[in-house]
Amino acid sequence: MAAMRARFSKSGAAVATAEARLGAAPEAPILKMFEKADWTLFRTVEGLQQKAGVPAQHLRRLVLKELADNALDAGATIRYGLVDGQAVRYFIEDDGPGLDGTPQDIADLFSIGRPLRSTKLLRLPQRGQLGNGLRVVAGAVLASAGKLVVLTRNGRISLHPESNGTTTVVAVVDAAQPIGTRIEIGFGPALPNDLDPFAWVGLAHAVAGCGQTYQGRSSPFWYDAAQFHELLLACGAQPVRNLIAQLDGCTGGKAGEIIAAARLDRMRCAELSRKQATTLLQEARGAARPVSPDRIGVIGRDAFDDYHYAKEQGAVALGGSQPQAEIPVVIEAWARKIPDRKDRGKLDIDILINRTPSVAKMSAWRDGDNDLCLQGNGLGHYYTDVPKKGSFKLIVNVTTPYCPITSDGKAPNLEPFADTILGAVAAAMRKAQRAAPKDKKVSQKDVVLDHLDDVVALVSDDGEFRFNERQIYYKMRPIVLEETGQGLQIGNFKQIITEYEAENGEIPGMYREPRGTIFHPHRDEDIALGTLAVEEYERPSWTFNKLVYVEKEGFSEALKADGWPERHDCALMSSKGFTTRAARDLVDKLAAHNEPVTIFCVHDADAYGTMIYQTFQEETKARGARKVQIANIGLEPWEALELGLEVEIVPEGEKRKAVADYVLEREDGEEWAEWLQTRRVELNAMTTPQFIQWLDDKMAGLGGGKLIPPDDVLTAELETRLEAKIRAAVTERILREARADERIAAVLAAIARPDAAALQAGIQQLFADEPEAEWRDHVETRANELSHTAPR
Repeated sequence: MAAMRARFSKSGAAVATAEARLGAAPEAPILKMFEKADWTLFRTVEGLQQKAGVPAQHLRRLVLKELADNALDAGATIRYGLVDGQAVRYFIEDDGPGLDGTPQDIADLFSIGRPLRSTKLLRLPQRGQLGNGLRVVAGAVLASAGKLVVLTRNGRISLHPESNGTTTVVAVVDAAQPIGTRIEIGFGPALPNDLDPFAWVGLAHAVAGCGQTYQGRSSPFWYDAAQFHELLLACGAQPVRNLIAQLDGCTGGKAGEIIAAARLDRMRCAELSRKQATTLLQEARGAARPVSPDRIGVIGRDAFDDYHYAKEQGAVALGGSQPQAEIPVVIEAWARKIPDRKDRGKLDIDILINRTPSVAKMSAWRDGDNDLCLQGNGLGHYYTDVPKKGSFKLIVNVTTPYCPITSDGKAPNLEPFADTILGAVAAAMRKAQRAAPKDKKVSQKDVVLDHLDDVVALVSDDGEFRFNERQIYYKMRPIVLEETGQGLQIGNFKQIITEYEAENGEIPGMYREPRGTIFHPHRDEDIALGTLAVEEYERPSWTFNKLVYVEKEGFSEALKADGWPERHDCALMSSKGFTTRAARDLVDKLAAHNEPVTIFCVHDADAYGTMIYQTFQEETKARGARKVQIANIGLEPWEALELGLEVEIVPEGEKRKAVADYVLEREDGEEWAEWLQTRRVELNAMTTPQFIQWLDDKMAGLGGGKLIPPDDVLTAELETRLEAKIRAAVTERILREARADERIAAVLAAIARPDAAALQAGIQQLFADEPEAEWRDHVETRANELSHTAPR
């Protein structure tokens, strides 16, 4: 920089000397401002690079990719290659419906000066975002003095893009092309040659037709307020209802209800202000439900042979205005370990967005700590939990209804999805690493982890359905037996799954079967303790302030029959043996609630019983310690002996039985730990009256008494109940005096109802638009519409 500054200083001195020699500097000329339309950038190679977002050496492969994407968007199967073996002429052919319109209509599609027209302002998890593809194709032909021919519907149309933005039909002749469309394109020398012009077409073609694609509509949750307003403005003079009816959950009669609620009847899209657009968006969201990542589509593990597959999914909030867009995303990664004699750890990566390659450059490498680093497409991130050696070929697909872009060339900004992308890539690399040849014996854990994603995909139909832990186990057993020669035991399998979830989080979609119940006092209701029930569980307000966990299910029935839960305002929870995942989840939910609760643990006086309490309270491999203190009631062995209960002798066993820390921490703890190796006392050794009295005595010292809510809760409860009773009495009197039943009957008689056939037709249409709907939804919509037309 110092040398550069010196050169500029010398140049400045020379200018000053020249000015002194020639006299005063001449007046600077007045520059005129020039204007040109945006589409003129498509006329030159330099402008194409700017609009397309790729360097000149990749323009050929980009043009061919755009043509392939158009065909694949139509659901067609494609073929591609060289025309008559010429290295400078290419073709993309499909078996789709062909192109509509006259030859000039088709020429207009390939005109660089045409207005931007696109259905892709509606956010959907599909290829492309801007609708510039055919303009790039025509621009590449124009800028390089190339050739462009379209064969469709038995016609061969030669086209010539013009500098004025139009495209001329040069010739039309008959051709044997009854089905589909074939595009033949040639490039002049202004476009650099490409050693692999079909690289991006090949990737797009490889995943076409694989897995499932999204079949639904654009969701109102996929727009923030500002972008929803832009969508409305782009729809121009269309009625607002027409746009709303195209959104998920807003079809049919719901569209009218949404428009009415937003007070936008008979308005045109472009007439709405930002405030009105925001209100409309909120009303549409109120009528719809968010689309889960499970629904937006998946390519699946079989798209690439010899690759190992991983999938991560989630949702992100995007947008600069409220309400923000809620964007679901599914990240799929395929990894294959490739030979590397020098073990340089080379990483080669391709990124696809909604099944088509990203044109922006992506780099992957390992830094000094051998962490995975990704750079490009808005990423500049690293991930630590990856294999530290070996070279890998990586392919990543991002399925999402909206990916931010940073240029006209559709360069994506994947930063919002960075964690999900890195997690999927790392998981695929680990699988590829585990699958690589090894000298050591393969363990059951290795086999389970290698095949876990495959088995989960099998039992869930690639995430379409929820599944339970045992379904995985039964599908995994023959795989483990074949690869290790050993049978997979349920205990070992559960431990492997627990350790996996501790490292990676809980397996999405998996639930555990009910093993136990929770009983609410004063409600006379039992709820099965399973994953699904706990996910939906809501604590009844101010009903109990204690919960007793009993490892024996039978005692709960005796306590309920005695009215014990009501006397103590205490909920009961029971299961068989050790607390289940669902039971621990429920306790965590209660701990996070704003009402206080004390948890008590009741167990047998044996080694396992002491550990039931300890594992209930303390951190496990699958989760951290409880956020609420668990009170240990017993039964303890020393207590059982004082009560004179029967002691059972049990086999010592080959392995020493684990005993809880609180036993060992007693002064005589070692003696009790030894006693518990061969002896036990069950809760069942007590009679029912003895057990209830024992539990009453425990609660008298620890329970804290009956539940009395805070003052504000008491007064609010009184107000609510008093108002309800007064409202019911006054309402009944008003209705009686107004002869409401007679008036209602008269209004009903005046309404013309649709017959059953019309209702059935409407229901069939509802099911076609919304497969998850119930027939009552249509009946409710029709009833709502008829009620608005009724005389008042």
